[in-house]
Amino acid sequence: MAETRSFEPLETLARTRADGPVLVAYASRNGATRGVAERIAERIGETGRTVELTPAAEVADLAGCEAVVLGSAIYDGRWLPDAAEFAQRNLGSLANRRVWLFSVGSFPDTHLVMGRAMRRSPRDIGALRRQIAPRGYRVFGGVIRREQWPRRGRALLRLLGGHLGDNRDWPEIDAWAGEIARSLRAA
Repeated sequence: MAETRSFEPLETLARTRADGPVLVAYASRNGATRGVAERIAERIGETGRTVELTPAAEVADLAGCEAVVLGSAIYDGRWLPDAAEFAQRNLGSLANRRVWLFSVGSFPDTHLVMGRAMRRSPRDIGALRRQIAPRGYRVFGGVIRREQWPRRGRALLRLLGGHLGDNRDWPEIDAWAGEIARSLRAA
């Protein structure tokens, strides 16, 4: 499990309210990434910010949004098409806003063995990060269901120190959302 960091309680950040909403857009296949996005939106919203939580495929444009948090599940080493297409369609707008990116994969970026590789995942994240210069990028562990992984994949997962089940580290996700909220307040 990741090192626990302590932060100022989110409730104390509620004193400051910004003009534009924060968009939390996501692409999720089985619901784990949606759950992470919901948690991030909830935590940012607790600070008094207006937050819009929307699947990436349903976002028409970014007009009026002050900041964007964009995330996707990773499958076959890539973001889901809805998130990748959202990012490409809105490159200019994203480059002119405060943006944070996150992925949800088999291992978190804090994993002892796989963390370094996960920070470079998905395959195209490096190019996207260079194009829009996000203020932060994280990879969180997701939910791994037995029926979604072939037998050999499950054996490799165990060999690398992973396990089936819900691998989302809620305190780590909360801490990251708190970092975003503080950054928004400071701007």
